[in-house]
Amino acid sequence: MQVILSQMSVLFILLAVGFAAGKIKLLTPDGNMTLTKIVLFIALPCTILNSVISSDIKISVEETLFYLLMALFAFVIAFAVAIPLIKLSGGERANHGLLTYMSVYSNSGFMGFPVAIALFGAAGAFFTALFNIWFNLLSFSVGVLLIAGRGSKINLKLLFNPPLIAALLAVPIALTDFTPVGIVAEAIGLFGNFTTPGAMLVIGASLSFIPIKNAFPEWRICLVAVIKLALVPVVTWLVLKQFIESREMLGVLVILAAMPTGAQSAMLAIWYGGDAKTASAGIFVTTLLCAVTVPLIVYLLQIV
Repeated sequence: MQVILSQMSVLFILLAVGFAAGKIKLLTPDGNMTLTKIVLFIALPCTILNSVISSDIKISVEETLFYLLMALFAFVIAFAVAIPLIKLSGGERANHGLLTYMSVYSNSGFMGFPVAIALFGAAGAFFTALFNIWFNLLSFSVGVLLIAGRGSKINLKLLFNPPLIAALLAVPIALTDFTPVGIVAEAIGLFGNFTTPGAMLVIGASLSFIPIKNAFPEWRICLVAVIKLALVPVVTWLVLKQFIESREMLGVLVILAAMPTGAQSAMLAIWYGGDAKTASAGIFVTTLLCAVTVPLIVYLLQIV
């Protein structure tokens, strides 16, 4: 437990630095957007590739396909938990889709990678990369329909982004033991090392731009926090442990399920005319609370 708390503490120190940088305007919204692009389009793809280039991960085609199936199953579990509870909560039906999205889709990119790497090393990065293949496909398809409604048009360009392409490339690299030229591999590793601090700076600064008074616009944000940070990861663990024997596979899926609401909920709400204020509040509240809930989930479920 002490090791877990130490690792999480380092991540939240970085997040606090990002928050402070945003408050003192060292990182402005425009600057944070630029940093986001650097992390998302350069550092994160390099982290994904480096997870298989610089490690001794040995995984077969069968194991890869099995994990991808379990990752998809994890989404099914999350939807099965969230949908009925959100419907029972009442309120405006127009917001049910957004609240469901916020309860299901985790911050598996910016926050999932650093936490998974801290707990499981290169295996955590690789399995998180595979998980994010489904995340991207489902976020920009089912996710858009949840937020914008059935009549909305899905932007296919958003599906094929650098992290997804890197994840797709990582699979054959892991299966074939391909290794690029030493200097190229070293450059990929150096860029990849920036993902964790860069992502925490981005999240911290993003939180600093949200007025505290807007953090709790309605009580359903608290419901989303309970579903996202507690119910979904626990049910995911209870179900998937019946099928998965690998400690790393199961651990990564549960950890990613326990991550706070994904930042894409706010971006999609803005792009498709959803309630961006509620989405931002959900990100703020769940990100702050996960500092307590994630270590508890790891400890109580004995994930590591």
